[in-house]
Amino acid sequence: MPVFHGTLFQIDRSEMMRYAGLPPKGAFPEALVTAALQEAAALAEPRGVWRLVPYDAETGTLGESLVLEGTQIRRHLSRSVSAAVLAVTAGPAIEEASSAHFQAGRYTEGLLLDAAATAVTEHLADQLDQFIQSEARRTGRHAAWRYSPGYGDWPVTQQRALCALIGAGEIGLSVTDHSMLLPRKSVTAVIGLSPCSEAPRPQACSQCHLVSCPFRAKPARHFPS
Repeated sequence: MPVFHGTLFQIDRSEMMRYAGLPPKGAFPEALVTAALQEAAALAEPRGVWRLVPYDAETGTLGESLVLEGTQIRRHLSRSVSAAVLAVTAGPAIEEASSAHFQAGRYTEGLLLDAAATAVTEHLADQLDQFIQSEARRTGRHAAWRYSPGYGDWPVTQQRALCALIGAGEIGLSVTDHSMLLPRKSVTAVIGLSPCSEAPRPQACSQCHLVSCPFRAKPARHFPS
């Protein structure tokens, strides 16, 4: 499977503050915010892996045998004939440092570093997404927006099978018995590829049904079941 070495040019400060559940400015002294951004940049180990596999829309089968559960993911891929399955991680060091801050009573530093790590992970997922889209265009395919286990009614319990499909262990990624990714600051997703034009890409949070999410960037929009 192709390994993707992401590039961390700059961590988005506003995204970090959003993931921390804070306003863009004024919540904490600027020195603490800057220190968290610098620490995150120093500790992040950006890595990713991806694989192009066939997809049978009639049976909902990804690759040779992974049958997708949930009506919304199958509807999302209904025009796809193949899919790029991806995983990215910011690595364990950044979350270990965040935990160390909390354990030492440095709660603000821990919160900011944890939020910065989330921003790093999303940035890496965006980078690999853009690369896959460009590869799709080069071969005349159209890419859908990426969809992750846990979105809509796609159960997170399929996380393990998805990671096995792409050999995510190659970048140090594993799945717990409760279907959580380790390192925690990691993302898996599927990008459907089709010969026909896909629907317009939605706003970042509009496809998610978790209306209580504190990270929601836009007001909740309800989807038909």
